[in-house]
Amino acid sequence: AQELLYPEAAELPPELDRFRDRERLPFTALPKGYFHLDEGVASLQRHFKVHSLEAFGCTHLPLALRAASAALAYAKDSKKSELSHLVQLTATRFDRYMTLDEATVRNLELIKPIHGEDESGTLFHLLDRTVTAMGGRTLKFWLTHPLLDRPAIEARLDAVQELADHPEILRALWQHLQGINDIERITAKCGAARVHARDLSGLGSSLIEAGKLAEVLQGLKSALFAECAKPLEGLGQKGADLADKFTERPPLTVREGGMIRPGVFPELDALNHNIRDGREWLNGLQQRERDATGIPSLKVGYNKVFGYYLEVTKTHEDKVPVHYLRKQSLVGAERYITPEMKEWENRILGAEGEINALEYKIFCRIRDGVTQEAPALLAAAQALGVLDVLQCLASAAVELHFKRPEISEDSLLRILGGRHPVVEALAGEGVFIANDAELDARDRQIVLVTGPNMAGKSTYLRQIGLIALLAQIGSFVPADFAHVGLVDRIFTRVGAADRLAKGQSTFMVEMIETAAILRHATPRSLVLLDEIGRGTSTYDGLSLAWSVVEALHEDSAIAARTLFATHYHELTRLAERLPRLRNAQVTVREANGEVIFLRKVVDGACDSSYGIQVAKMAGVPDRVIRRAWEILSELERGDSAPLGSKSSGRKAAKSPESQVDLFGVSTANGHAAVPVENPVHRELFDAVMGLDVNASTPLEILFKVAEAQRKAKQGKS
Repeated sequence: AQELLYPEAAELPPELDRFRDRERLPFTALPKGYFHLDEGVASLQRHFKVHSLEAFGCTHLPLALRAASAALAYAKDSKKSELSHLVQLTATRFDRYMTLDEATVRNLELIKPIHGEDESGTLFHLLDRTVTAMGGRTLKFWLTHPLLDRPAIEARLDAVQELADHPEILRALWQHLQGINDIERITAKCGAARVHARDLSGLGSSLIEAGKLAEVLQGLKSALFAECAKPLEGLGQKGADLADKFTERPPLTVREGGMIRPGVFPELDALNHNIRDGREWLNGLQQRERDATGIPSLKVGYNKVFGYYLEVTKTHEDKVPVHYLRKQSLVGAERYITPEMKEWENRILGAEGEINALEYKIFCRIRDGVTQEAPALLAAAQALGVLDVLQCLASAAVELHFKRPEISEDSLLRILGGRHPVVEALAGEGVFIANDAELDARDRQIVLVTGPNMAGKSTYLRQIGLIALLAQIGSFVPADFAHVGLVDRIFTRVGAADRLAKGQSTFMVEMIETAAILRHATPRSLVLLDEIGRGTSTYDGLSLAWSVVEALHEDSAIAARTLFATHYHELTRLAERLPRLRNAQVTVREANGEVIFLRKVVDGACDSSYGIQVAKMAGVPDRVIRRAWEILSELERGDSAPLGSKSSGRKAAKSPESQVDLFGVSTANGHAAVPVENPVHRELFDAVMGLDVNASTPLEILFKVAEAQRKAKQGKS
């Protein structure tokens, strides 16, 4: 999108405000009349020269018709032309494509990086081997509009496979595509009467190459190549006819001549013949006059004020014939004309004006002819864009060692040896650690991923989303094997940032994105959640994360395939209660007090986030690290002293069995940690032991804990 149009005085929804802020697009308010349905339909009918819009298949879409008529009126007003190159009205059906919301496009870094302007970290930059402007635009569209139709995906995969298997044909496609200009842009400039001769000459050359491409495609078997070849048939001859009308390098102006090749238009050749005769006469004039007058220094010159003239130095002024007419006196010379010179000059200059006018007239005739061919040219441009993307994906598959995925209608997503393509490319060959993944709505719907900070959980989540997306645009994928059950939407809740201008904190942004997932996800969706609830207090965050997991598992309207990365290790116990939830962890190894990240994802739960070790690796001063270990030790023992005292000197020792267990009673060495001798403590102990954890929500339990805390304080006083 380049600009957004809306009726003046209309209240824009918050989603559009966010879209404007993110994309920095201009929003233009138009008079309400631009969006009037009846007037808009009439305007569209006049533009497309039809009595009804039924042939375009959009009469049942009144909102779309209003938008189309407003856009057309605005474009005509802006361009001050009739835009005759716009010859087709097409209704795009988005139910053919996977839905990707703004958060997913941003978090997966498909087109733009999350941070900064360096596009080298985007999927588009990694894959882009297109050589035409149409191919670049098509690749961006494919990346943001993955397909949902399995036969259409397989058709693309078949085409990519065939090119990857035939490098000589892939090379030929690439070479011919290199010689093709932006046909869509040139066609649009023709319709807006803003094209110049060099554009049309380039269009002719492009059509010649397109015709050669059609011949190359005849040797390929994939159905998609046959579809692309049809719009290219016959373009070679049309391109040659067009290119032959222009000089080898036409000027960028269209009213000063020099555009049309000699020998193409007889009427133009006749005028050029007159000019040649006149210039030949003038070229011989200087010698003839020298011989006739005996003045050896006589010269023929030209300027825009006097036109052609004869210049004689003062030394030979006495030899000037009487029929010379003085036009200008200089310090050392006199300038003259003759009646015969003036006659030839008028003939030459008149012919030049006629030539320029005739060339412009011929040029306009050629330009209008190109505009009449706009439907065929735009169809060819679309086919060329598709071919360019197919050769791009085939080249990327070979160079990046991608494999063809299996596409299925089932709910299984199984990846063996999967890699994050962008991170792998930036890290260098052989450095990235590949990982497997499996999600299935039947028995492995949710995988809870735990592991230390910096271990690679976020990268793991993103790579699964990218592999599914690449498979559904018809690309090979960075994996040894991939079985992709079709995904209707990919949701990502990965990282967050403040939107201070909107009064939204990091946590609010996180909750907005989570709410969108819970409201719009379906059993065919893929949900990637990273660190839900980390922007608030521990208990609030844990409760929300717990509840979100339950909703994704228990709500049949959602039941989406989900990867959920978290540092709330208490959630791993949910695998005991939720039959379709599995645990996975990113492995590490400890050696000499240091943490070594193995980057390998395996089944099972991790019991530590190694946050202090990571802080040490980040360069946090040793005194802060030592104090952190002391505080952690006290907190794990249930002692609140570190919060107000720095006297403790005990070193921390990890003691998983003594950590707070939100799923039952905290224990140490198998004995109840609550001193039951105190009557108040006895009452609290009985209340806790009487809780039915399986039948209570996290929020209900927290309320009961808060009530118990209140009673304990009263009993102490």
